[in-house]
Amino acid sequence: MAKAVFYGCTTRSNPKLKQNLDKFLDLVGDEFVREGEDICCGAPLLLAGYKDEARKQAEKVVERFKSKGIDTLITPCPHCFTIIGKEYEHVLGVEMKGIKVEHITQFLAKSIEEGKIRLKNKVDIKVSYHDPCYIGRQGRGIYEEPRKVLSSIDGVELKETELTKDATTCCGGGGLLRAYLPKLAVEVAKEKIDSQIKPLGVGAVVSSCPFCFLNLSEGAEKSDIEVMDILDVVIKAME
Repeated sequence: MAKAVFYGCTTRSNPKLKQNLDKFLDLVGDEFVREGEDICCGAPLLLAGYKDEARKQAEKVVERFKSKGIDTLITPCPHCFTIIGKEYEHVLGVEMKGIKVEHITQFLAKSIEEGKIRLKNKVDIKVSYHDPCYIGRQGRGIYEEPRKVLSSIDGVELKETELTKDATTCCGGGGLLRAYLPKLAVEVAKEKIDSQIKPLGVGAVVSSCPFCFLNLSEGAEKSDIEVMDILDVVIKAME
């Protein structure tokens, strides 16, 4: 059986995010089947209400996984994580028997705890963490794993916003809002950064969602807050 990493459309189409994931996989050194570079999980179809088309796409994706003997799937995208790991079966009726789906923060936290990922470098940075909706309150309540990852890195100081975990506010990029009303989506991100992140006195906000990364990055363009993907920080500690 094989382990696979599912890139997802947003990661594979963004040079920064794809480079991060490629570099991380090279540093880890494990043999992963690299999936999702040429196929979509079908999340946009389901979000737009095209359930039959989403089901056909899901069947195509699962058939590919099974043909390659994939039994563990890791993805950096909360949308891919939720639709493949939960909604394929519960919403679309596509069986995922024998295939375990993990978000990359789950994989990171477990691998660091087991000593399979060595964080040898100090990374002096004060950050806040943004909880993506699709692994948190709309997903499986993945709140502690990304915080464990950041707290495991020497030099990282994590400061929490007042609204966090299941009470967090959206970055503005979810639910196809960024696709249909991009200006409004960015304004939501800007408001979050101005009202919640800046008052903490941090230098950066870290996200573990490619969509959040993109939207928060645009919202932070005129501020001194850096937006980082969680792999940005992990790679700095590994290299």
